[in-house]
Amino acid sequence: MRHSFQRSLSDAAGVGPSSTAANVARIGGAASVNAGQSAAAARLFEKVQVPPEAEEAAAAAAAAAAASSSGAGERSRLGSALGALGNALFFGSLGAGAFFGYYTLRYTSDQVQTMVEQTEAPENSFPGSQVWRAVMGWYVEQRKHIEHEVRKYSDPPSDRLLPDNPPHMRHVRTLVLDLDDTLVHSDWTRGRGWRTFKRPGADDFIRQLAQYYELVVFTSQLPTYADPILDRLDPNRYIAYRLYRDSTQYVGGRHCRDLTKLNRDPARVLLVSADPDAFHLQPENAIKLKKWKLEADDTTLLDLLPFLEAVVRTNVPDVRKVVASYEGEEDVTAAFRTRMQQLQAQQAAQKKQRRGLLGGLGG
Repeated sequence: MRHSFQRSLSDAAGVGPSSTAANVARIGGAASVNAGQSAAAARLFEKVQVPPEAEEAAAAAAAAAAASSSGAGERSRLGSALGALGNALFFGSLGAGAFFGYYTLRYTSDQVQTMVEQTEAPENSFPGSQVWRAVMGWYVEQRKHIEHEVRKYSDPPSDRLLPDNPPHMRHVRTLVLDLDDTLVHSDWTRGRGWRTFKRPGADDFIRQLAQYYELVVFTSQLPTYADPILDRLDPNRYIAYRLYRDSTQYVGGRHCRDLTKLNRDPARVLLVSADPDAFHLQPENAIKLKKWKLEADDTTLLDLLPFLEAVVRTNVPDVRKVVASYEGEEDVTAAFRTRMQQLQAQQAAQKKQRRGLLGGLGG
């Protein structure tokens, strides 16, 4: 029974003598098959070769990666160097600006030049004086060149803006008139643009005073603006001369009228203007008016006529003394009118007193 059970177990497991041989044969065949497949696979991969183009592309990619890495490093170093250079230039410029700015604000170019010349003496030398002298010598040269160029635009083109007066005109006084807000007013609106309006009485003012004065219009405007206005305002050419912006003295952002450049005796020159900048240099020669802003009832110019005529008729030797007598007056014409009324009242009282005295003597 034991043998039959073992046999049946062997049969069930397929481990009988015949089955074992068969199994061994099958395993051997499978191994042979696997070995054949491995050999075939090996032969297949032996036949597969990477194309030369792919190898070159891979090599180029590797080289590019290496170059990129190297270039990034170089760019980083270059960027650091440029940043350091930029900082050096920036702070160096600040230092140089502060250094030269101090001498520009504190001293004139002639004073700096004197300092440079004095350091040439051995007793005035100091450590680094040779470098300082070379730098400051260059600075003085450049500064004088710049100042010369600036003066071309800030100074009048000549110290004699007007021609010499002929002998028979030397006794005539010169009346300098500003243009804007004195004789005219230019106004702009969105609807009509720019328009220029004549101040009430301007044409009569010019015509009357041309009998007593040499009239000169001196404006801070350009000829392209002023000439068309003056051509209409003064068609008869009572105004002897016209001076424009290029003849003004540019001082501190202001276009001033320098009366000393007119080639006329300052004691015989009056300036009429509503712009304080105009008479900034010689306020002692100026009659200041209120700016005209299109007031229809303005009578300033007509009120000024008697005052200016009186200056000529009384033959005042120095017009600056007349101007000084009205210092502090806001309205010269009103002050003159008041003084004239007081003078007339005094004259009337004196005349009445003389009549009374004569009447008493006659009695």
